Amino acid sequence: MSGAKRILIVGGGYAGVSVAKNLNKKYHKNNDIEIVLVDRNPFHTLMTELHEVAGMRTEPESVQVSFRKIFGGTKVRIITDTVVSIDFEAKKAVLTGSELDWDHIVIGTGAEPDYFGIPGIKENSFTLWSFQDAIRIRRHLEDIWARAAAESDPEKRKKMLTFVVAGAGFTGIEMMGELLELRKVMCCKHHIDPKDVRNVVVEAMPSMLAMLAEPQRVKAQKYLEKMNCEIMLSSPIVGAGEGFVSIKDGRTIETDTFIWTCGISGSRFAGALGFESKRNRILANAQLQVEGRDNVWIAGDNLWFLENEKPLPQIVETAHQTGELVAHNIIATLEGKPLSAFKSNYHGFMVSIGGKYGVADAGGIRTSGFFAMAIKHLINLYYLFTIAGVNQCWEYLKHEFLDIHHRRSIIGGFAEHKMRGYWPLLLRLWLGFSWVMEGVNKIGEGWLSFGLGSKSGWMFSRGVVQSGVAVNTAVAGSETAAVVDAVSEATEEWVEGAEEIAETVPVVAEAVVDAVSQASEEWVEGAEAVVEAVVEAGEPIARALGPVFDLSKPIFSMNGPVATWFRTTFMDGLFAYIPYPLFQTMIVAAEIAIGLALFGGAFTWFAAVASIGMCIVFTLSGMFSWNQLWFVFAAILCMGGAGRAFGLDYWIVRFAKRIWNGIPFVRRHHLYLDEPTK
Repeated sequence: MSGAKRILIVGGGYAGVSVAKNLNKKYHKNNDIEIVLVDRNPFHTLMTELHEVAGMRTEPESVQVSFRKIFGGTKVRIITDTVVSIDFEAKKAVLTGSELDWDHIVIGTGAEPDYFGIPGIKENSFTLWSFQDAIRIRRHLEDIWARAAAESDPEKRKKMLTFVVAGAGFTGIEMMGELLELRKVMCCKHHIDPKDVRNVVVEAMPSMLAMLAEPQRVKAQKYLEKMNCEIMLSSPIVGAGEGFVSIKDGRTIETDTFIWTCGISGSRFAGALGFESKRNRILANAQLQVEGRDNVWIAGDNLWFLENEKPLPQIVETAHQTGELVAHNIIATLEGKPLSAFKSNYHGFMVSIGGKYGVADAGGIRTSGFFAMAIKHLINLYYLFTIAGVNQCWEYLKHEFLDIHHRRSIIGGFAEHKMRGYWPLLLRLWLGFSWVMEGVNKIGEGWLSFGLGSKSGWMFSRGVVQSGVAVNTAVAGSETAAVVDAVSEATEEWVEGAEEIAETVPVVAEAVVDAVSQASEEWVEGAEAVVEAVVEAGEPIARALGPVFDLSKPIFSMNGPVATWFRTTFMDGLFAYIPYPLFQTMIVAAEIAIGLALFGGAFTWFAAVASIGMCIVFTLSGMFSWNQLWFVFAAILCMGGAGRAFGLDYWIVRFAKRIWNGIPFVRRHHLYLDEPTK
């Protein structure tokens, strides 16, 4: 791409991804523009969900979105490396393994923990500001719980089971929420009394979650206290050492788990670039450029810009919105148009306290509990959809609900239990066999014997002909005449026999009457009483033994409003244009094909969907009974991967996935399964 202008984006966080996506949207067909993103990881990290990984609620991959997923099928080139230095005069970036020239550069290297110069904090605490941080906490928690279970010294054990989080902002409270939920899991696993576990939040300010309204702060604090969490407000930490934390008022907390979340600054890399900065956050103008350098742009957490005399908050919305503006202004610069000034548009704040409870102030609507958590999940889904499509949304739903353990989600454990693929094997085989026999039976009924006329006319309104061709009535007429003749002959024979019987009946009846009259009056009266009792008792029995609900009747009556609407709207108006020989062949072929696919376990998901579709058509046509609904429910069960257990899908799915994921259109529109294929 010689001669093309290269835009180099340093950092693949929220800001960097936003810049790259917006630039690609504009220049994806322009060969004169090259977009390069450099990050030390091959994935984008969902920073707002790191506490879930650290607290062992979700798996590590739940916060990783590979750049191949995000930028598959785009012109954005990803380089997994570390930028060591940048020469702004020569417009070169030095990486550990190469150098890159650039025409415009975006600095989006994020933030790092700020220890405020407090002695011992950096050396004796865990932080939660990167994927690696979350993994370190996760491994430590697994180890400390196991060691505590085996520790016989009461003082050492107490220290191991004391968990301290410094900072009552979003990160600190969310981390503590995970620790509180994890307590129940680990106590059960290691046979530890929950009363022996101590969880403490230490905050220097007089209140927690300062960015939320007072009612939401109160709810959050009450929930934490209900979960037996100690909250120490107005308690600045003045030092830490190996195994202890010192508070300003003289108190000391002995602990082997000390997590520091009290604040962040810009990255040290950004602070060392030589530009004017505050707390390693580079000062930029309203257009998000470094003063005096119109080709150097700053976005995200390493940006220092005052809005209403306050620095922009280091949150996801700031990163996303500054990234959008940087992309817009780079485009404007390249096209010689005026630049825009930054103006924030924040929509609210949400904080989760474990997987089941949260508080939110979003769009002016204050919620807590289930609804707050639902809002947070919806916002995460929206973000993932914008960067990686439906594919990543499905991954999120699996991590947060379907693959969750120990009931740590807002729907509890209702979705966490899985069925093995071999359990529905026999059901899949029977469903496939049933569909094949449906098709074979239709062949036996003459659906492919077109000389007999239409066999599918019942699906259309009376008087409607299929594809403008009248039904072959000649054959039908001759058949009807033959039936009538046969009935007439049988009727004549029956009448002659009936006359003979009628002559005999009076004689027999007279004999019966004589016999009855000879019976005693006492016996007759007794018999009458018995008959009356039997009749009275039999009426409710007869009613009770009758069908309460006839499962063999159609779900919708053929002449009812639903079937009539479907028939007149779809069948008469759409399928009537198909010649009935073709229409009947299609139905028979579809039923046999669905059956064979299900029986063989080939493309089972699609066959199951087709099965459900056929059932819906038959139901709306008025010819599908209640006791046939098992077709639908069995098909739904087969959609869960039933074809991979002793079925052809074991081989087909893997092969088809590789082919599908390699299609450029699929990658460009994020329609791939798992990772896109290069």
